[in-house]
Amino acid sequence: MENSGIKDIVSIVLLLWSKRKRLITNVFIGGVLSIVIAYSIPKEYTSTVVLAPEFASGMSVSGSIGSLASMAGIDLGAGSEDAFYPELYPQIVSSVPFLCDLLETEIEAKYKKNTISVTLYEYLKEYQRDPWWISIIGFPGKMLQKMKSDSSTDSVLPSVRNNNYVLTRRQQLVMRSLNESINVSVDKGTSVITLSVTMQDPHVAAKMTQMVSDKLQEYIKDYRTAKAKSDYEQTEKIFLESQANYLKAKQAYAEYYDKHQNVTKMQYQIEMDRLQNEQEVAYNVYNQLAQQLELTRSKLLERTPVVVVVEPPILPYKASHPKKMMMGLLYVFLAFFGTACWIILKERILDKYYVEI
Repeated sequence: MENSGIKDIVSIVLLLWSKRKRLITNVFIGGVLSIVIAYSIPKEYTSTVVLAPEFASGMSVSGSIGSLASMAGIDLGAGSEDAFYPELYPQIVSSVPFLCDLLETEIEAKYKKNTISVTLYEYLKEYQRDPWWISIIGFPGKMLQKMKSDSSTDSVLPSVRNNNYVLTRRQQLVMRSLNESINVSVDKGTSVITLSVTMQDPHVAAKMTQMVSDKLQEYIKDYRTAKAKSDYEQTEKIFLESQANYLKAKQAYAEYYDKHQNVTKMQYQIEMDRLQNEQEVAYNVYNQLAQQLELTRSKLLERTPVVVVVEPPILPYKASHPKKMMMGLLYVFLAFFGTACWIILKERILDKYYVEI
């Protein structure tokens, strides 16, 4: 069995050696084809930024504030814990509102040795280079689209109607292209964010990386600060109501005391004691809420996250795509492997089959 296997391998090697001219020719063609394709694909550059967010622990209004609110006779409702997890960052960056904000940004880019200043939407729509075969295949469709499209609707960004984004087909394609050029990954253990943007212009790639980083930090800060502000505003509302109740109770007790301070009847004394007790209860609630208001004010500052830029975006000078060496090796291997398989299939299987017939 081993001798038979060795003989088969030797025979295959000898067969391929006898057809070496065809192998060399096809491998050469594969190499030339890889060079043509590699140099036809526009270069793309990737810029990366690494962020390390630091968050303070969340604070819910359903605890001590809720109990104080019930003491004041106010229904605050159920509080909610912070649900803004780092795992949500990629979904935030790929969301339609986030991408629309980016598309409205003015950028400067180089196009055919000229510097242009356009919105990111116009840049992705009009100034992207495609491989020559894509341009040839898509030329009839582009001409037809220009004839049918309404420039008044296709040249602007998505409109918003009742918080619903109305997108044309072209706008969806541009937004999808932008979404595919942005990559966000989060380390689950450390919550470190790695954000990268790939563009055909290295300056645009670096600027867009900084823009996406700033906007993501802004979204994070706005969300967490909004929740803390909501806690503070709710506490302040309860505090003002308790303050009004305390002042009202104090005023009622003072007026009753001034009118009946020299009266010795028991019924007046009972009413005075009742008003004094109401004043003391209102004051206790007011005093505790005043302390809680100061606590929520300090929590508002604590809730503002600090995002440390571990590695800032830099201008990429080396293209990240296409990888010409890897592409060349892949095409050469496929040419060699495909030719070898065809030779073995034809010489050892198909020829025998036709001879038997």
